[in-house]
Amino acid sequence: MSRAKGWLVVGLLLIGATAVGVLVGETGLRLFYPQRLGVWHQDRDGLGLHWPGLVTYLPQYGLSVSFNSAGMRDREHAATKPEGVFRVLVLGDSFMEALQVPFEASFPSVLEHDLDQRAGRRVEVVNASVSGWGTDHELKYLTHYGMQWKPDLILVAVTLHNDIQDNLQQQFHTIRNGALVDQPQPEETFLRYERLQLKAFLATRSHAYQLLLRARRAREVDDAARQLRSHVVELFRPAVDAQISKGLELTALLLERMQALASSEGTRVVVVLLPLAVQLSNEAFAEFVRSAPGSPRGLEIDRPQRMVTPIGNRLGVAVIDLLPGFRDWTLRGGDALYLARDGHWNERGHKLAADIVADELINRRLVRGESASSTTTPVVQRTE
Repeated sequence: MSRAKGWLVVGLLLIGATAVGVLVGETGLRLFYPQRLGVWHQDRDGLGLHWPGLVTYLPQYGLSVSFNSAGMRDREHAATKPEGVFRVLVLGDSFMEALQVPFEASFPSVLEHDLDQRAGRRVEVVNASVSGWGTDHELKYLTHYGMQWKPDLILVAVTLHNDIQDNLQQQFHTIRNGALVDQPQPEETFLRYERLQLKAFLATRSHAYQLLLRARRAREVDDAARQLRSHVVELFRPAVDAQISKGLELTALLLERMQALASSEGTRVVVVLLPLAVQLSNEAFAEFVRSAPGSPRGLEIDRPQRMVTPIGNRLGVAVIDLLPGFRDWTLRGGDALYLARDGHWNERGHKLAADIVADELINRRLVRGESASSTTTPVVQRTE
């Protein structure tokens, strides 16, 4: 055998051994140490979206999740709105994406059922939410994709503990001379974009790749968690610091742009404020204050809501605050609403949130029935 052929054989053996090792490692991880798989990729502007048609098992939640042909955690919806249907478009982050519970038990699905039963007309809820989104991302989606669904109402779920911080990243919009302006996006080369798509593909399907990412990003994740905790503490302070003030100004401008876009299409925006788990009881908030970094004295339990609600009032945007209903449920001894060691809603939390929002939308006549002008919508008590 010539030397060249010998090196070729050695090379092929190494490649084969590496492939077998990767396969064995991947199989072992799937069986004994499954990782959190991703379900996301990015469009050419860097907006996070779901893989269309993806079906995958999430071991951390013990359930399979699927995404429709438009990349939504939702059932299929016709691109053309059916005749006589009132369509609600939901924009939010991981709370509305709801990977932690079966889709049928999630906020968008329960809300659709509630409204369809009670609104006096057919109602369809389209869930476009993606984990990691803030108002900045939601406006980007609405501008480029969302209005194609011809919504009659746009429901913006504001996760109070991180949306303001997310908006401060100013990925797609920023403030210039007091006005909201679009951030120019770097043009992606074909090869760079395809490489990003390949990485997202591997993160969706390979446990070994996810383990490597977890090891590489451990410090980054810890730093982000500390920054978020400090940000949350600042949200409860009566004196607003410069960063929070800028975040609120940016959030207001983003919502104003959403409202203008909606009005131009004959629809409207409704904001839903999602409470923090520590706000649900005085005892939980006292424990949060005791463990808060820095100087936590003087923190106010409903401060985040009292900062954001006036923005909606000023813009003429209806605001639905879930905190009173969530606190009342908790104070009356209701079951837990959040998952332990996760922070997202459990099935009970999704149902309570959907029931509250359905009540508010109907009682404020924000979902118009086919004969809304001549009928009175009955007040229906939420089931417990």
